[in-house]
Amino acid sequence: MQNKNLKKKVASLATATLMLAGFGVANVNNAGNIYINNKLMTAVAVSSVAVTESAGYAEGAYACWSPVDNATGYNVYCDGVQLDSMLIRQYSGYFRADAVGLKAGNHTLKIVPVINGKEDSSKSAETSVSSEAHDRSGFGFVDGTSSGAYNEDGTLKSDALVVYVTDDTKDTVTANINVDGKGESECKGIQNIILGYKKGKETRPISIRVIGNITDPAVLTKGDLYLDTVTAGMTVEGIGNDATFNGFGLVMKNCSNVEVRNIGFMNCNSSEGDDCGLQQANNHIWVHNCDFFYGDAGSDADQAKGDGALDTKKSTYVTHSYNHFWDNGKCNLQGMKSETVENYITYHHNWYDHSDSRHPRIRTCTVHIYNNYYDGNAKYGIGVTMGASAFAENNYFRNCKYPMLASMQGSDIAEGSEGTFSSETGGIIKAYGNYMEGQKGFISYQEDNTEFDAYVASSRDEKVPSSVTAKKGGTTYNNFDTDSSLMYSYTPDSAEDVKSIVTSKAGRVNGGDFKWNFDNSVDDESYAVNDALKSALVNYDDSIIAIGSGFKEDSGDTPAVTTVTTATTKIQTTTTTATTTKPAGTTQAPVVGSDVIYCSPTGNGDGKSIDNPTDVLSAIKSVKAGGMIYLLEGTYKFSETIVIDDSLSGTSGGMKTISAYPGAKVVWDFSGQGAADASKRGIVLDGDYWHFYGFEITKAADNGMLLSGNNNKIEMMVFNDNQDTGLQISRYNTNAATIADWPSNNLILNCTSKNNCDDVSMENADGFAAKLTCGEGNVFDGCMAYNNSDDGWDLFAKSETGSIGVVTIKNSIAFRNGFTEFGEGYGDCDGNGFKLGGSGVGSAHIVENCLAFENLHCGFTDNNNPNLERISNCTAVNNNGEGKGKPNFSCYRCTDDGCDFENLISYYDASVFMSDSNLKGGASNDKYVGTYTNGVYYNSGYYKVDEKTDIKNGSKIGTKYTGPASSDFVSMTKAPKQGTDFHTAWRNADGSLNTNGLYETTGDYKSMGYHFSNSAVTPPVTTATTSATKPTETTTTTTNTPATEGVKGDANNDNSVDIADVVAIAAYVSDPKTNALTAQGIANADVQGDNGINATDALTVQQYLAGIIKEL
Repeated sequence: MQNKNLKKKVASLATATLMLAGFGVANVNNAGNIYINNKLMTAVAVSSVAVTESAGYAEGAYACWSPVDNATGYNVYCDGVQLDSMLIRQYSGYFRADAVGLKAGNHTLKIVPVINGKEDSSKSAETSVSSEAHDRSGFGFVDGTSSGAYNEDGTLKSDALVVYVTDDTKDTVTANINVDGKGESECKGIQNIILGYKKGKETRPISIRVIGNITDPAVLTKGDLYLDTVTAGMTVEGIGNDATFNGFGLVMKNCSNVEVRNIGFMNCNSSEGDDCGLQQANNHIWVHNCDFFYGDAGSDADQAKGDGALDTKKSTYVTHSYNHFWDNGKCNLQGMKSETVENYITYHHNWYDHSDSRHPRIRTCTVHIYNNYYDGNAKYGIGVTMGASAFAENNYFRNCKYPMLASMQGSDIAEGSEGTFSSETGGIIKAYGNYMEGQKGFISYQEDNTEFDAYVASSRDEKVPSSVTAKKGGTTYNNFDTDSSLMYSYTPDSAEDVKSIVTSKAGRVNGGDFKWNFDNSVDDESYAVNDALKSALVNYDDSIIAIGSGFKEDSGDTPAVTTVTTATTKIQTTTTTATTTKPAGTTQAPVVGSDVIYCSPTGNGDGKSIDNPTDVLSAIKSVKAGGMIYLLEGTYKFSETIVIDDSLSGTSGGMKTISAYPGAKVVWDFSGQGAADASKRGIVLDGDYWHFYGFEITKAADNGMLLSGNNNKIEMMVFNDNQDTGLQISRYNTNAATIADWPSNNLILNCTSKNNCDDVSMENADGFAAKLTCGEGNVFDGCMAYNNSDDGWDLFAKSETGSIGVVTIKNSIAFRNGFTEFGEGYGDCDGNGFKLGGSGVGSAHIVENCLAFENLHCGFTDNNNPNLERISNCTAVNNNGEGKGKPNFSCYRCTDDGCDFENLISYYDASVFMSDSNLKGGASNDKYVGTYTNGVYYNSGYYKVDEKTDIKNGSKIGTKYTGPASSDFVSMTKAPKQGTDFHTAWRNADGSLNTNGLYETTGDYKSMGYHFSNSAVTPPVTTATTSATKPTETTTTTTNTPATEGVKGDANNDNSVDIADVVAIAAYVSDPKTNALTAQGIANADVQGDNGINATDALTVQQYLAGIIKEL
């Protein structure tokens, strides 16, 4: 449905409901706002601010909103501080504001309309965003800084000047500069302001903020914007996603501490020089997150696409990072023939997108080149001449003709004796960890010690022998990268991850406003000018209507609400910003007993509808048994513990559900609780029959959640960065003295707990715990615990309170526990994957179909539980991370009747062990007491056991042999790196785990170890379109014959119908390939009985859960 059709509906309807393609309905409210899937579509102007898009980015954030009736302007605040008006721009159909200079973390943007000359706060809106830090790595930050006008945390220096430049003001903008040491004087125009720093008398740093498409200023120096002897700290930065230097370049000479970021360089005149050039005597320069496009053709044959994109000459301590080069002919010339000094330069995380050559082309200099993405390069990647030393590390080369060349040897002379580099003498490239595919040629020193392209090192720290010399010139490698006095601290991404990281982060904010798709079948090998691309660049202009003020009445369509995120998610998220026209400070209590209550981070309405949400605490007190609390998008901030006591319990036939609204990203942030404090949990769930679904709990001063009630279901939750265990099942009431009084029969389903850490001892914060005082029947199914400072799971018991109830853990993973992603831990903790007891107090716990890998200590340990019952179908790989003799399986104290070990596999492979200088790894002997059936264990070698056999600690039963091979696993490779969001990367649409076969056995070993069922039906999609005057509905049909038995509405096959099924159906309709359902799930989801699944099925289940309809 087009916006113009919606406008007609607004004109004729005060309140209506329309069925649309996709999940849910469209509601037209009295303000004229239409919500589709909780996405706002606006007819020209609305009565109050409606945020249509918001997101954080590196040290910045933005929000877009639709125009408000009668508003002549807007004031925008970030964390309570008003933004400069020049950061607000009007586009057709919407406004946008960017906040820059933000620390990494969560921030709140508030937009307030100005009506009749005054702010109208009743029509304002807020949105929460999260920004990340820029990657300040490389030589640009050795012995100094290149952050320009900014501090190292991303904030603007307190004494910095700020100058805003638009195409209209480029020649008239003024700034008072101390040009000659005699006091401030007015400098007019962007070039003259910059030249005001040349004599070095002005000591205040300066940020030049560029807005929109800037064409040639009237005053330039030899056709370029010239930075000459700028040493006070300067940042030249673009605002938003469309800042462009169009027709001219930027040149630096004799400068220090200069940052250039978020600029698009386009149509630069080649006769005037490079897009961006470091000409001479510069140090500590950082050019990053820029887009480099074609320049005008020059007179030389190699200037058809313009001159150099980003050249660096006679300069040192430079970092070029996260730039996007768009089919440039010559990207990075590094050094001149006249250079003799080993200048130090870093290139990292750049996207060489079908560019031809010079990535970089290096003379004499010392250069570190890592984590760059070479994407279809017609000539070559890296080239070294004249004694240069280059370390090429963890780069990704896709269809790069010659990834690495050294002048006058190897691949350089494969097509002619003169080579590529004018017969200059050669240099040496050290290569390590690079990924290559589709190259025409690459010759390592190990293959040919004369005609080689690069010396391929066996480790990052390997020194290149002095016997490795350039064929022409005889120079050697200077081994700068292993010299601690020269090198900086950095953490390279694995080469396999580079493509996804670089393509998502390189270039301007949001990837810039200019979009182009290359045809790999043509553009990978062609170095001719792409005429269509050239035409698009020549005709480019931004779409800004007004900047800072002078906003115009606009009849353009407002885009649908979207939320831009850097994380990869299977279900698209949306932002809902609640607004109200009530006077500030007034509140309305939610209706007691409402079937559905809506909440938002700032809600103070009655909670009856999406556009009038209430607050969380009111909703918890008011929701009735069987009712639903929907959490709308955003970060909910709390400073006190939320206690849900037993007086607020649901019933066995009517659980109370609190859930993220389908598709919404919701975070409960308890950072307001402050430092670690055992009395300050995030949530205490002491009631019964509650269902928590689909949001994150973070930064509590103790447990993220203490689960002390009974018969609760905690599903698809994330517990992250709390100061004790993420989720713990234990009593809350200390008068609960016996096991019968302790929390029982709780299901923890498809949840993730990570980075929980108690800074003081490092020995308390587990991922999950069911310990000390927990009752019978508690189950963890499909859960992940990783990077927690103590254990993944802790089932500890002690003699003072006695045995705890039997806990079952199944279909779950524990990995990299004992240390966090932030470097905490490593030795001051237990660091086990699954810790299954304690203190010699017995409980008959069961663990089945689980995986443990790369934990600091043991994968599975009884921890002195004499009654451990069974461990079956489990896999343990490369535990003993600290290298102190902690085995994959340490279960030798379960002596009371012994434990049954069935279908286990224990394996070590140093080649796939994670890269971490704090970890040694290594094999350690497994320990068992009980019976052992059908498995492989390690005891100074591998042993295979077929039949059920008694086993004692240290005994060697079965047949000794060489052990499994990597081919006996679906995938035996390095697990994804730390920092990966495994909650999205390793889950299917229904929330179940999917490791893509990592460490999963196959072939003769398939009966051993863990196995996750990842098969799903992916049916064809057909689209039926109604007449043009009606909405279009997409229906997915399948030719599969599903099972006939099942629970109607139970799309995820967990034998219950709840909000998870609504989400699963909605996700499936949106993208059936990515969010596939099983055949039975498809049958269950078709509640309309029309042999297909569409939005109506999701809505019907939602209505059933809300009690609007009584049966499916």
